[in-house]
Amino acid sequence: MPRIIAVLAVVGLLCGGCSRHRDPSPEFSRASESFNKLYAQRLDDAYLDPKMREVEALLQRVPADSLDAQAASGLLARIREGRARMQKAQDEAQAASAAARTPSTVSNAPRDTLSEPAAKPPPAPAPPPDAGPTEAVQPTAGMPMAEFNRRFSDCFQIAGPVDVQGKGSRDSYELVDSGRCRAAHASFVDAIVVADGQVLMGVVPKSALLRPPPPPSADGGPGPAAAPSGDAG
Repeated sequence: MPRIIAVLAVVGLLCGGCSRHRDPSPEFSRASESFNKLYAQRLDDAYLDPKMREVEALLQRVPADSLDAQAASGLLARIREGRARMQKAQDEAQAASAAARTPSTVSNAPRDTLSEPAAKPPPAPAPPPDAGPTEAVQPTAGMPMAEFNRRFSDCFQIAGPVDVQGKGSRDSYELVDSGRCRAAHASFVDAIVVADGQVLMGVVPKSALLRPPPPPSADGGPGPAAAPSGDAG
């Protein structure tokens, strides 16, 4: 009988030791709780959360002979695989975003024309030089006599003085009787240009000139012709 009791005591000690080393791991319990809470909040993005490093540290402290050792190893592998997968997806998304912001340098031209240099566009035509204000093509009132003589002296000749009402005698000019001048200044065929020596005063139709009758001569005949007069205002 004493021998049987001793054997039972040894078996009891061995079984008691086995159950003591196979207890659940408090580290795994905390790690599992933190993982479930974090994953419920962020799903797969939780693998890249800095708090997941704390979960890994708890799992790595689970004893190898613990009741939760296998589960801790599986959860640790899941976390590392998830982090690698999400990090790769994040890197690819960032690369695609950077490529979308970079202007493309690929030509849309056919493949056989890529080696040929692109033809340069023709240079833009130079703007016309500034010729200043446009000059009058006909004598006009207010034109300086210097300009009138420079531009029109070949087609206008002195016609003699005319009497301008309220201003007295002034010089006048008429069109030269030539085909070229009549073509260039057709409106002056039946008109004269009146000037005061500095500027042109205006253009007067010849029909508007007042020509007083000549005084009678001593023998009663007509006297010499009087100078033309008119209103150049």
